[in-house]
Amino acid sequence: MLLGSAMNRSFVNKIKFEKYFDHLNPYIIQENILYKAAFVHSDRWRYGDLYGVCFLPQYKFELEPFKQYPYKPGRLNTNKVLYIIGDSFLADKTLSGAFEAFDHVIFLDRRFAFGPIKLDTTRQNYLMMEFAERNLNGYDIVKTDEIRWATGEIKSGIKISNSSTPQTSQPSPLSLFERLNKIIFNKDLSRNLELILFDNRLVSPFKEVKASLNYKLFDRVANEVVVSSDKKRLLFNITVDTASAQSAFRPKTESGIDSIVNNLDIAKRYYLSIGFKKVFLSVIPNPVSVYDDKRMPYNHLLERVEQNTDLTVVSLYHIFKADKRNLFYRSDSHWNPQGLDIWVNEVNKTLTSSVK
Repeated sequence: MLLGSAMNRSFVNKIKFEKYFDHLNPYIIQENILYKAAFVHSDRWRYGDLYGVCFLPQYKFELEPFKQYPYKPGRLNTNKVLYIIGDSFLADKTLSGAFEAFDHVIFLDRRFAFGPIKLDTTRQNYLMMEFAERNLNGYDIVKTDEIRWATGEIKSGIKISNSSTPQTSQPSPLSLFERLNKIIFNKDLSRNLELILFDNRLVSPFKEVKASLNYKLFDRVANEVVVSSDKKRLLFNITVDTASAQSAFRPKTESGIDSIVNNLDIAKRYYLSIGFKKVFLSVIPNPVSVYDDKRMPYNHLLERVEQNTDLTVVSLYHIFKADKRNLFYRSDSHWNPQGLDIWVNEVNKTLTSSVK
């Protein structure tokens, strides 16, 4: 029964949603006593994704729900639609009425395949490409499933019509032994069992004690996490460790910057060719770039890309640096509602002046 539950994707997704996100909207959770006793809620994301990895109790700050941006009453139709291709900074946010120049906002999460975009040609369509600073590294639209062109045709700028996908041979069916092997040694199965059995608030105090001892005695935290220089916040390790390509402190050559800019330009040309009227770029600074950039020599990746691209840019770095408020959660790798609100206001300014 337990194995069956752990392999049932819809059941696991329900457990995951209610364990992790009940604090964001507790009114939608309807639980009976047996269910609540069996599946105690988790602290993994309630206090931030970084706290949920390391469980250091001094960084246990409950996350605030994000502000919503619904449609304003009486707004006039513009016949314009804004697409945003972005990442976890904008996922699950309500941005439907955030931008005055647009009737609709459509968010596409690049972390998950969504295929070629099909535009409504009766409307004027615009695109915002949003990236976390660290995700600029390695971006290449050719490696996504979004494009309808061959690589050479994208780079040469030749527009071609849709063609049917070549037929590929079907893989031979798996044997009974192979199917059982995939079930027994399935990584998702292991993670799901851990989610169901051990990922709950009852064990959080024990995890915190262990984490505190490791930190105080050995200055050791979970591999995914780094404590900031001023000890006020947790940081995502891959944005700090120079062994990571996504580190804010890993030296970035001019040719490396040129490569990123060139890949953004290829994406821009592709999106314009399929019907977007204009393409914008917005890069969200790494928290370490704003609050701990003196830790080591900062590579200024974000600024250098913005200075070299010909995309219309919504620039945040210097605004965030100058703001005296805290704009990122101290126990999470993402911005807080104040950071998002600044972004919405800056995007509104840029779009209003650029979209006619």
